[in-house]
Amino acid sequence: MRLNLNQLAIFAQVIECEGFSAAGQVLFLSQSSVSKQVQNLEIALRTQLVDRSGPKIRPTLAGEVLLAQSKEVLALADQAVEAVHAAALLRREPLVIGSTSTIGHHLLPALLQELRRREPDAQLSLAVSTADQLAEALEEGRTGVGLSGSPLPPGRYRSERLAGDDMLLVCPADHPLAGRRIAPADLAGETFLLRECGSQTRRQLKDLLHCWELSGAPTLDLWGTEGVKEAVRIGLGVGLVPRRSVRFELRHGVLAELGVSPAPERRTVMANWTLARPLTAGENQLLPLLRDVSRATAGA
Repeated sequence: MRLNLNQLAIFAQVIECEGFSAAGQVLFLSQSSVSKQVQNLEIALRTQLVDRSGPKIRPTLAGEVLLAQSKEVLALADQAVEAVHAAALLRREPLVIGSTSTIGHHLLPALLQELRRREPDAQLSLAVSTADQLAEALEEGRTGVGLSGSPLPPGRYRSERLAGDDMLLVCPADHPLAGRRIAPADLAGETFLLRECGSQTRRQLKDLLHCWELSGAPTLDLWGTEGVKEAVRIGLGVGLVPRRSVRFELRHGVLAELGVSPAPERRTVMANWTLARPLTAGENQLLPLLRDVSRATAGA
């Protein structure tokens, strides 16, 4: 047999209110209608669920068991309704996905392509910025979900790993060290191309230089991954970039990887959202979609 969710909800309300009349007032139903629904539930289950002998309605032992189960069942039913409404919202209300620039330029296009394939009517827009600006947008509520290369500060944000990408130190294809396994000392005298202030890639490269005992090496500030790639191509220095961003250049011999050890740590793609406000129904629907799409595009 299948339980009637409406009868379950009425039964739970009767137990909470300790009476048919009080439950009817909450549910905007007559006392007789409430009593009839509980009786029908008892008939369906072939057992007495409430004790009507006292001044207040009490559950029987069977009623207590059903009450504990019904709370979970009704909560799941509410979640299902919310999920359906959220899915409908994806088609009606624009959702803003925030992102740091590296992820926005080189991972999000594949993500958006898969999202569009799965939800062709979804209205999505992107807000690409630095990690600091992304955190600010999340805090102010201008963006609900933001993608970055590392977790945002714990305590104020919640972060979840979606995917990963190798970070490579690249040089021109005709560089003397191109394609070789090298030690950090072999890079002495090289100019290192740094991303703009606030960039996670900039922080990672500066940490690497410190680890490699090359903190005093000459550097050149540039904007964005594309700026670093072009500067490397024309011989201005070496730069740190995600593998995904230079697949074409590596395949066609425009740039080359420097196999330095210890190698740069992989870049993680994190989904972040602020704890300062709850996610909207649409944003809650977006998160599992981003998880699925990230797995689907991991090898793209």
